[in-house]
Parts: sequence; structure tokens; C-alpha cells
Amino acid sequence: MIIPRVLALYEYSAVGLPHGSAYIRLLQPLTHPSISGRFYVTPSPVYYGQAAEIVVVDRCWRPDCTAQMAAALVADLRRNAAKLVYQIDDDLLALPGDDPAAQAKREIVATFLGEADGVIVSTAALRARYAAHTARIAVVANALDERLLVQAEIALPAVTQRVVLGYMGTHTHDADLLLLLSALTELAHTINLPLELQIVGATANPATLARISQLPFPVTHLTPPAIEYPQFLPWFTGNVRWDIALAPLADTPFNRAKSDIKFLDYAALGAPGVYSDLPVYAATVRHGQTGLLAANDTASWVKAIRSLIEQPDLRRELAANARRYLYSERILAVRATAWADALEAIWRG
Repeated sequence: MIIPRVLALYEYSAVGLPHGSAYIRLLQPLTHPSISGRFYVTPSPVYYGQAAEIVVVDRCWRPDCTAQMAAALVADLRRNAAKLVYQIDDDLLALPGDDPAAQAKREIVATFLGEADGVIVSTAALRARYAAHTARIAVVANALDERLLVQAEIALPAVTQRVVLGYMGTHTHDADLLLLLSALTELAHTINLPLELQIVGATANPATLARISQLPFPVTHLTPPAIEYPQFLPWFTGNVRWDIALAPLADTPFNRAKSDIKFLDYAALGAPGVYSDLPVYAATVRHGQTGLLAANDTASWVKAIRSLIEQPDLRRELAANARRYLYSERILAVRATAWADALEAIWRG
């Protein structure tokens, strides 16, 4: 039996570090022990003609990539008879703005979509969005690598103690986080318990930070000791303790194709979550069982957060159910084979 060689060209930053999405979508699943015998996998930031039957290109690949560089890579792979698999987990074609950076990304994505032998996406919404560019699309849902998770006990907080709310995200979520401010302000004036908001990442915009700082209760910005995903996730799940985790999401064309990764992160954390009632979360979160869904208006968010503040037993139940779902259905120990199956199907044609 031939074991194909897979070269994973992961997306990386200007300082050479793989992006978190590269770890989640390529580096962790393709090196998971459960599929170790199906491929010989070599991660790399560059292509210089390495021998491989399959080359997986991640998102926009290089920080300096252009559509011309993408086309040149495709030509090199064709000369070396490698199958090109394109992996993308965001609708980068829907990036807002006419600035050169956004336009360049759209051109890169269009090039890879049109030339790939197969495309792997994270959601059905992305498959529908990109169907006009190629028919060769497989959906492989995100999963967390259980080797990076720290399973802390899900505690039942005392009814009278401070309630810690939390939000985690990359530094591009200003619009999402700002959705919460009016609801949090109203809660502060109507709840008798002291509140605190803890934020991991989410924004570096001074204007957004200034507005958040005006909330009528303490806001703490938690800083992880390392930003690389294999160090970040154990720190997050092992050290952060939130009574209620928040996942607001603005309803935009770009966001509609996002995955439910934040639900998985919060489930791993052992925190009950409130999520925007959009298809991103509504397809996975079972309202009242594994989390709460809230419409993107102040009254809905106030009602959902208040219900969890006032019902500690419900918090514990939602957190336990979400974690049970995560470990039974959305960790790599049970999902990595989906990656292997998708790659093999593209390779075999």
C-alpha cells in the first residue's frame, strides 16, 4: 500500500509563527496519532520542490503572498505532479473594504479556489459560498486536540459571590464585543451581585478599549504567557475560570460562514456560554442544554445572562453538557479521521 507524502504549507505571521488557525486546521489534526499511519506529513512555511503527493495550502499561506505568487506555486506543484488541496476556514472573499490588503487576500483565495484539486472548508456555509468557484469541496468541522486540553473541575459557585463574565477572541472582534456593552451596563444596574468582565485578546483598538473601560464594574485583560496555540490552549483551559462565557457575533456576510470554534473553546474551559443566535452557533448549541442562544439585541442578552447569574445549577448543567458533547464528538481523537478521509479522497481523485 502506498502511503502518500503530505506537505502542509501552513499560514504564518510576519515573524514566522504559524497562525492559530493553522494549528487547529492543519498542524494538530494531520499529526494526530489516530491517523499517523495514513500519511507522511511534513509541515513547512515554504515550498522549494519538496517531494510530496499532496500539498495542502492554508488560507493565504505567506504574509507577503500575492495572487501572482499563488499562481506561481500552483505552476510549481503541477510540474512536480502534486495534488493541490486548499484549506480555508473563513470567508476571506467577503472581507470588507477596498484597501489593498483586503483586495490582495481576495485575489489569493480566488486563485487557490480555482486551481485546487480539492478544497477543504470548516462549515457548510463556506461550502455553499465557494461552490461557484469549485465543485470539489469537502466540509471537515473544527475539532480540538485533546492533548492540549486541561480538564479542570466544573465548580458550582456560591450564589453570593462575584460573577465573572468572560470573552476570548483574536484581536479582530471589536464589533462583536461592542454588541454587549449596553446589556452589560444594564445588568450592572439591575443585578445585586458584583460583576467582573475578563477579556482574553479580542481587541487592541484604543477606542474600543476606552468604551469597555467605561463599564460600571471591573474589567480585567488577561495576558497569556505565550501566544502560540499549543501553549495558549493549555494555559486557557488550565488557568481561566469564568462563571459565564460570552460569544456575541455581529451578523455580517463574513461572520455568517464562521465556525463554532468558540463554543468548543468554552466547552473545554468548563464554562457555560451565551452565544449569538445565528446559524454559526444555532446549528450546534442546543439552547437550554449545552448553552443559551441570544438574539443580537440588548434585551435578549440581558435575559440570557441574568438567567445564568440567577441559576448557578443551570450554569453547571450547561457546562457539563457542553463538555460532554465536546469530548464525545468534537475532539481529534474522534475527528482526525475526517481529515484523513478528505485528503485521501482528493488524492485518489
